[in-house]
Parts: sequence; structure tokens; C-alpha cells
Amino acid sequence: MSNTATEEQVLQREVTRLEAEGYDVFVQPRAPLVPEFLGDYVPDAVATGHGKKIVLEVARSLGSEKLKDVAALFAKQREWELKILLVSPTSSAKTVPVQSRQAIDGAIEEIEQLEQLNALRSAFLLAWATFEAEGRAAVAGTFDRPQTPGRLVQILSQEGLLTPTEADRMRTLSELRNQLVHGDLGTEIKSEDLLWLVGVLRKMAAPDYITTSPAI
Repeated sequence: MSNTATEEQVLQREVTRLEAEGYDVFVQPRAPLVPEFLGDYVPDAVATGHGKKIVLEVARSLGSEKLKDVAALFAKQREWELKILLVSPTSSAKTVPVQSRQAIDGAIEEIEQLEQLNALRSAFLLAWATFEAEGRAAVAGTFDRPQTPGRLVQILSQEGLLTPTEADRMRTLSELRNQLVHGDLGTEIKSEDLLWLVGVLRKMAAPDYITTSPAI
């Protein structure tokens, strides 16, 4: 594993490996793919096949309280197993700086300009980049490194920065984001989805949502 591997890269490698072995893998799954005993918790991925049902969770440490709580849910489960994918800690791993409000507002304006030019896929990818930047600015110290869309949505929902309805739609749109990022150039982006996403970005860019000091 590369020392600079991100959560998304680690997850994608495991997804690729499992699919090559004949498993069906669902990234950021929703009901009914998520086992009922997990409640509202959305795992990073679910894999089924060869008589197995596996929940995949990416983590940088085994000591987090969230991970301990999730692992405890599997203690009495016979049908499902939890597989934790650890991202190797490294002092050389680059952190991503918090963006200023001016930079975030400028990115949103650029997204809207791209939408007017009908460059929907470019605008959509920039929107997801801006969404991560806003999350990093809104929740201090939580998103210091590159994030998977699933973790972004999960934590921002837990923090009350996304409503349950918004979180569900963001998870659906993240599937399109993943397709584009990983080279599916035929992925179609609808203007209505992009404009809805811009609305979420503008809501999160409001002063009450940006809680950390802007980067200088």
C-alpha cells in the first residue's frame, strides 16, 4: 500500500480485488443492501458472494470510538462480517488546507458559469470538490486529508449540516461522481441534479455553516 494512499484509493483497490474474485460490491450502499442491524449507519461498501456478506469500512486507526461502536454491532452476527481497511498512517501524508470563504464562493460562481455553458460534467466534478472544501471548513480537524464521498456525507449528516433527505440524494449523486472520476466518460449529468447540488453548496457556504477560521 502506498504511503500516500487516501481512503478512496484504499477502498477502490479492495473493490477491484473483490470484483475480480466474483463478488458483487456496492459502494456507499443504501437499504435494502445495508443490514438492518446497522440502523441509519451507512458503511463505505458492502460485498456479497461465495456465500459471504461483508461490510467494508475504511479507517486510519482502530482506536476510534465510531469504529468500536460499529464493530460491536457485529459481535453477535453470524450472517455478516466486518472487514476494516486500514490506511497506513504516515507523517509524510499531505493534509489539505482549509479554503477561505472567498475561494469557496469563487468556486460556486465558476460552477454556475460552467452550467450556463452546458459543461455539466466539469461543473459537477468541481461541485464535489467544493463540497469537500466546504465540509473541511465547516467541521474543524475532521477532514484534514482527502475524503471519500461516503464519509463526507455521513459525518456532515451526523453534524446536522445535511438533512437526511439531502444526505440520501448526495449518496445517489456520489455514484455519478465516482463513475466520472474513475473514467466512465459516458456518465450523464442532469442540469437539475447539478443545480440542486449548487443549492446545497450555497447553503453550506452561508456564514453560520463555515465554523473554522478561513485560510489566509
